[in-house]
Amino acid sequence: MSVMEIVANPFLLIGICVLAGHLMGQIEVKEVKLGSSAVLFAGILISYPLISYLKIAAVQLVPENGQLIPGSLFHLSLMIFIASVGLMAAKHIRLVIRQYGYQFLLLALAITTAGASASYFFMNFMYPTLRTAILGTYVGALTSSPGLATALEITGVEGGGEQSMVGLGYSIAYIPGIMAAVIFVQLIYRNHKRSRKNDINQERTEAKMSKEESESIEKGQRAEGCFCIASFSFVCVTGIILGNISFYMGSFLGTFSLGTTGGVLISALLLGDKKKLGPFIFLMEDSQLGVLRDTSLNLFLAIVGLNYGYQALHMLKEVGVSLLWVGTMTAVVSILVGYLVGKHLLKLPTVYLVGGICGGMTSTPGLAASIDAFESDEVTVGYGAAYPFALLLMILYTNILYR
Repeated sequence: MSVMEIVANPFLLIGICVLAGHLMGQIEVKEVKLGSSAVLFAGILISYPLISYLKIAAVQLVPENGQLIPGSLFHLSLMIFIASVGLMAAKHIRLVIRQYGYQFLLLALAITTAGASASYFFMNFMYPTLRTAILGTYVGALTSSPGLATALEITGVEGGGEQSMVGLGYSIAYIPGIMAAVIFVQLIYRNHKRSRKNDINQERTEAKMSKEESESIEKGQRAEGCFCIASFSFVCVTGIILGNISFYMGSFLGTFSLGTTGGVLISALLLGDKKKLGPFIFLMEDSQLGVLRDTSLNLFLAIVGLNYGYQALHMLKEVGVSLLWVGTMTAVVSILVGYLVGKHLLKLPTVYLVGGICGGMTSTPGLAASIDAFESDEVTVGYGAAYPFALLLMILYTNILYR
């Protein structure tokens, strides 16, 4: 094995990214640190010079799509991460849906509508020659793979090479979309931490549970069993099947599906809430699920940085900063509108609001940053409650923006 083949080894690259990311993540600036999210930025910083070098020295080592890590490993890490956090958060899902259910629908509506409105403005008033690419920036800024699939499907029907423009916009907007979500989480956590110093009981009052529900949760936690690989696999298999079921939504919208991420998330929350189904027990120890969560999270973030960093930076040089600006502003507008609506109109507790905003953006890296910052899996409840609504609305708006 040559030196270049060793350097391009996917597992070596992931290991280097995780190590470098954790060292970077411990750096604290004014009480803000990236934590595990720094693994993503380490991947971006490593990918560009590495792929540039490999393209010059050994073209055969770089796949045509420019991605260093196989897509199957990306999907595996994402699935394990989502299943883990879903099972950990399932204890609270019933209560949160009962108290805040319709509010997450409104939150998802606010976020996706804000992003679509920003994209419509850029399409028609600022960059009319980049209309199809901006369709890609919309789904890229909100980091939505199902949205990308929808955009590629509807542009592919018309032909004319529009799919490549969608891919261009998505690739450029994806990284700033992730960065906006991660930075937002850090800023909100800092503000949340300061607010709690002023009134430590305020958030408890907003998110408190009834005595009976608290006792029920405590009883369930005492009854937690050891990690069961069969039950965990059952959650994943069920989620994959659920995510691949397509629903026909009429000639205008076409088909709708949750995708693997959405399917596994819904499966984990529902089965985790049910706790037991036949021989399968879904109430597992948080400490053991936490190991899976942290391991898969670091794999996922490293792969995203390595696979998309070079592509985004390379395309940025070719098309200039227009699409980068559009993608960044779309993400920022979506987040700000979601925060203002969720905080001041819907009055959601901060921990659920942050998760709901990440769910409304379908941003898994944002969810990961939220869990890391708040040191709580309760953010996943808000994420899971907003995610399905956001997917459906994003597919709707993608069709509207194109047609």
